[in-house]
Formats: sequence, C-alpha cells, structure tokens
Amino acid sequence: MLYSIRMRAAQGGAHENGGQHISGAECLLTEQNLSDTAGMLIQRALHHSKGKADFIRLTIENIAEETIQTVPMLKIESFAAADLTEGHNDAVQFLQRAGISRTAIDKAMYFLTQLKENMRGAVVMDAQSGKRLDDTGSRGIRVTKMDFKNPARAKEKLNACGFTNIHVHEAIVLASKVLSAPGVIGELCWSDDPDYIIGYVSANGCYHRITKMKPLHSNQGGRAFFVKSGTDINALRQYLEQQVVLVDETL
Repeated sequence: MLYSIRMRAAQGGAHENGGQHISGAECLLTEQNLSDTAGMLIQRALHHSKGKADFIRLTIENIAEETIQTVPMLKIESFAAADLTEGHNDAVQFLQRAGISRTAIDKAMYFLTQLKENMRGAVVMDAQSGKRLDDTGSRGIRVTKMDFKNPARAKEKLNACGFTNIHVHEAIVLASKVLSAPGVIGELCWSDDPDYIIGYVSANGCYHRITKMKPLHSNQGGRAFFVKSGTDINALRQYLEQQVVLVDETL
C-alpha cells in the first residue's frame, strides 16, 4: 500500500486566508516511511530561504494500486546561459520547436515576470493564442500525487549525471507528469526560491534545464502550461491534481 504525503507551508496564516507561500513538497511512499518523511517536510517548511512558515499543512492519504499510472521520465539536457537574456532566448527556442507560438510564449513570459504574488499552481495557456484557459485565479492548477517509481534508483541515476539538487529531482517528476497530461505541449517554469535562479522548459520529451532564468534573490517565480486548442481544461485539471502517477526512469 502506497500513501501520498503533501506539505504546504505559508507565512501569515493559511494560503486561502492570504498567507504568503513558503514551501511545498510531496511524495508517494510506504507506511513505514511516513513518520520520517513527515518530520523532514516539517523541517523543510521551518527552515526555508523564503522565511519560517507559521502555517504548515500535511495531507496524507492511502492510494489504491489499481489507480496508479506509470509514465516515462523525460530525458534531461542542461544549458548554461550567460545571463537572463540568453536564458530566456533558449527557453523561447525550445518552446517554439514544440509548435508553441511566439505570441503565446511572450504572453507567458510577461505573465510570470509581472506576478504581484506567486501562484501556488500553474497558469494554463492556449499554445497558439496565448489566452489563459484556467479559471483558478492566483491559485493556479496544482500538480500533485506523483513520485519516482523507484526513488532510490532514480536519485542514483540523476546524481551520476551531475543532477544532485533536490530541485531537479522534484522538478523532473512534476515535468514528466505534466507532459504526459492530455493536451499539454510544453511547460515553462522557474522557482520562487530567492537563491535558486535555474529554470526549465519541458517539451518534446525533454526537460531542458536552463541555468539563468531569473535574478538572484528574487522571490518571483511560477509556471505556465501550454496546451492544444480545444483541450478539456476540466479533464486536464482532474489529471494533474488527482491522477496518481509514478515516473519510471527506465522507460
């Protein structure tokens, strides 16, 4: 039996009551690992570069094995950008190769760089027109209930390739689930952690890690999903927020 454990932490009260997002993380694990993992997630919320959370929510639920879907891990490529301009230009190229219009990319870039408050989820945009398609406001669409099929083996493989940062490990799981979702063509993301300036584009079966996507010490970050015209947004949201997915690095 697997369990889903999710942590959401904020400062100034709960997110829904106006609290500032501090940290979030999740994984799928067995019952015997729940206690240790819960403690680790609480410590992560209390010792974060964005501040100390005063509101921490842990959600734990058991997962029926027959509901689990397995998807392949995206391949990973890393690109060293000299500055933000080069990083953003790289992102544009990767997204355009996936068939996403420059109009949609520019709208997403502008949206993410002008956020007055960080979204806890992602904005969903039409890959051609750039129109925002979700109705979730500042919450965004969340991606939950996911992990590596074999976390220890995946971590060993990623570490051997030089990807030792937990940000990469968590992002590759999320990106792999997102790109497997119905209608999704690509994703653009950079973290709201002030000391982490790396971002990524996922498209065409690849996680493109880009070393400079925002200024150092900036709290501004977010993500955008680009979808085909006519995508059922309710079905997409159901998949991203409710479908349990294991990412298999051997596929």
